[in-house]
Amino acid sequence: MKKIKTILTAIIISLTVIIPVFTFDWPQDNISAKKFFSFFGQKRANTISNSLIFSEAETAKVCDNGQVAVIITEHEDGFNWFESTLGNAVVVAHEDSLSTVYANLDQDNFNQQLFLNPEVTTGTELSTTGNSAWQEEESYLEFQIIDTKNHNYINPLILMPRIGKEESLTLTNITLQNKFGKFYDLETQRNIPAGVYKIYRKKQNLAVPYKTAVSVNGSESEKITFDTLKMAEDELAIEGNYFYPVNKLYIENDLMLMGELYLAHGKDTISVIVTDFSGNERSRVFNVTVF
Repeated sequence: MKKIKTILTAIIISLTVIIPVFTFDWPQDNISAKKFFSFFGQKRANTISNSLIFSEAETAKVCDNGQVAVIITEHEDGFNWFESTLGNAVVVAHEDSLSTVYANLDQDNFNQQLFLNPEVTTGTELSTTGNSAWQEEESYLEFQIIDTKNHNYINPLILMPRIGKEESLTLTNITLQNKFGKFYDLETQRNIPAGVYKIYRKKQNLAVPYKTAVSVNGSESEKITFDTLKMAEDELAIEGNYFYPVNKLYIENDLMLMGELYLAHGKDTISVIVTDFSGNERSRVFNVTVF
């Protein structure tokens, strides 16, 4: 467990390399891309999701040795009417200030030993997953990793064994928006006024990239990574050159921010790249005339 801090630091600092070293086991069995209802970093109502949500009801298990810090039940607050948004949940504290959260559990099937002995080991069964949390459709276990020292949520995909073939990332509807809010569709418009722009791609229903990168004439303008979520002005935000809360990361419900760039007069080449958690890249290049 002493290796967690070193591994996590290396992952966050080295954003251009996917490091194939894992610190936690999966909280459910037989993991594949089809096992997930939604991913960390997706738009979720009026925020950015800090959870990995599973799509099948199974038994939730502890990811690594630790100590049960909190057991949440739906009416634990004592008011007997306001339910926890996580539903029934267990929080396990691990070494190096990391905690894992297992939510949307079925209280009727709780492992009763959790109430008697807080010490747990990798694979300790918690409960079957249910529908106690504030979720939608056929969604079950809600899983989070929290860095309590730095007050960040960590994307579980960077600390877990690979899930095999990921859903393919796409680069469609590449769109520029200037400071006045006007849009330019790079799929059809190649004559663009000079200035500073936000650049967007079409949001996918499920897949979320590990990182996105934007370059102009070979010089990187911005890189946005989906490894952690931080609180910025009381909102969860993804970090690039700036902190981007949900209303800046996702606009018009179907566009996802890739970064900011400056277009100077002349012939400019815009390059956009998306990278998944296995290191697979997809890129596109647009040659534009800037006036």
